[in-house]
Amino acid sequence: MNRKKMTEIPAKGEKKICVQLRIDREELREELLKRTTYVAVPMQAEGQNAEDYYDRLLLTADEDIWVGDRLQEAADRVSEVLSGYLAGDGCTFDEQGHCCMTLLLPGAAVPGSADRIARIIKEIFVLYVLSHWFDDRLPEKAQYIVLQYDEAMDLLKARLNRRVRPIERPVRFL
Repeated sequence: MNRKKMTEIPAKGEKKICVQLRIDREELREELLKRTTYVAVPMQAEGQNAEDYYDRLLLTADEDIWVGDRLQEAADRVSEVLSGYLAGDGCTFDEQGHCCMTLLLPGAAVPGSADRIARIIKEIFVLYVLSHWFDDRLPEKAQYIVLQYDEAMDLLKARLNRRVRPIERPVRFL
């Protein structure tokens, strides 16, 4: 996950922090394989054919097209939450399948919030793909992952609204 930061871009009188995020598809693939492995290994029953069992539960490079479709869906959902902060084309995918987006955060945002937001977005992508992967394989696990996904979305909204100083709005008396 790469991130560049440029500060003090004026827009409508308020200073903005421009954050360019690039979420690496290879990182996401490794994380998905790691998490499906953590689920699959302890659940294998004795006497089961290990190859068939792992092929059913592990999310490997064989399912790359399926993963790409789920990542696009996750990007659309994240874009809905980030719509007030996205600049340019929003969340786009480059030739290698990496997700690229530019955020304009308020200048009063909490220091370090860009890194936290990037980690949360990556986590949302992983949880969204896992919830759909386990949906017909392990429904109980899928429900738990959906709860984690909802919490991550709420955390993203909270991070976007956190400020160092309160938002000041003009007050007009009649």
